[in-house]
Amino acid sequence: MEDPISDYELYLYFSSLPRFAEASLDWLPRDYEYAFGEGMDDESWWVTQGVKVFKEMMADEIASSGTQVTHIIPLSGGFDSRAILGGLLENLPKSKIVAATYGIPGTWDFEISKDIAHKYGIEHEIFDLSNDKWDIDQLIAAAESLRRPVSPYQSYVRHKINNHFGADCVYWTGFMGDSIGGWNLPNIPNTDKREAIKLFLNIEPTPNYKDEAFKSKIIEKILAEFPWDRLSRTKLSIDQQLNFCLRQNFLLQPTIVLSGFVFKTPFLNRNWVNFMLNAPYKLALDQYLYRKVIQECYADLWKMRSASAYGMPSSAGKYEMFFGKVIARLKPLFDSSDPYRSHPRTNYINWTESLRHKGYFQDTVYTTLVDLKKRAIIDPRDIDTWWSEHLNRRTDYTVLLMNLSSLELLLKAGVMA
Repeated sequence: MEDPISDYELYLYFSSLPRFAEASLDWLPRDYEYAFGEGMDDESWWVTQGVKVFKEMMADEIASSGTQVTHIIPLSGGFDSRAILGGLLENLPKSKIVAATYGIPGTWDFEISKDIAHKYGIEHEIFDLSNDKWDIDQLIAAAESLRRPVSPYQSYVRHKINNHFGADCVYWTGFMGDSIGGWNLPNIPNTDKREAIKLFLNIEPTPNYKDEAFKSKIIEKILAEFPWDRLSRTKLSIDQQLNFCLRQNFLLQPTIVLSGFVFKTPFLNRNWVNFMLNAPYKLALDQYLYRKVIQECYADLWKMRSASAYGMPSSAGKYEMFFGKVIARLKPLFDSSDPYRSHPRTNYINWTESLRHKGYFQDTVYTTLVDLKKRAIIDPRDIDTWWSEHLNRRTDYTVLLMNLSSLELLLKAGVMA
């Protein structure tokens, strides 16, 4: 009989602890029997309706949270936060809006968000992570607040904003904006469960951890445990079911929507969910309809530079985007102010190079790995090998090493047993 897959292996593989048999869409507000725009195939009709739904949705969400409180919007160089900002600017005085950005100077998220905040004259708080101390006690506190086995490092970064502004504000998040909008859908939706799982596992798991035999075990486990019959009644494709139920629910939601604070998740507004998930599949692909709607809603915001357009305006053509790609590739070679030679797309910090350079982050991760080895739940020789090969640039073990460190922090916090 094969050895069962342990919770530790699942966590290290998925960066979370998905319970396949408990997969559910109960948290996703949608009228599954309601067919918005049924039979309508005209793109202009869908864009017009989308603008109406999005603007009404933002007005309703703001009204329900109050116009006298301060509204905090984490602002990046991406798409979801920009869409939310457009709705806030349309419905609130600028004095009630504060943008917040975390990351390192020189990256698109960091620099583009500053440009946007300056252009629209809103207060902007910046959290520069370049020299953060990555305090272990604070990371454990972040893990305790999560109550779910996901990365304390991600939560630690997000808590900086919430701890700075306190619990009397309303916090906005773009959670599910990309996925509801059609992110990463295959050109043709999968009808074969096994193929859908393989596609999901090409995106989700930790690189360079385990082998094909383990992946096969995971595929069989999902096939056997995932509640296919119950979820098939939602009318969502198999690909969407796996993404929404496993990645979004078990990994992203507990990391992004922090407990103890008032969060607004506008992309989970029932009317918006009904609209986007009833749109023709061909319009949903690559977030095409979603982008068209936001472009129509907030044309000036849309014209500004975007991380998804390689630092160029969102309306840039393919030659401009190619130029943006070239600049992005050259930037790390000539920017002497960045010791880690970070790509402009870097999310928060350059985790890979931060692990390889002496400093607070490397010290924190190494210290937690030493403590984890003492528990003997993961072969200490494997941990030493992964650490050595990453530092010597033989293999990129960034995600695995951070998951191992996170596992120790979660054990210290009592979130995992």
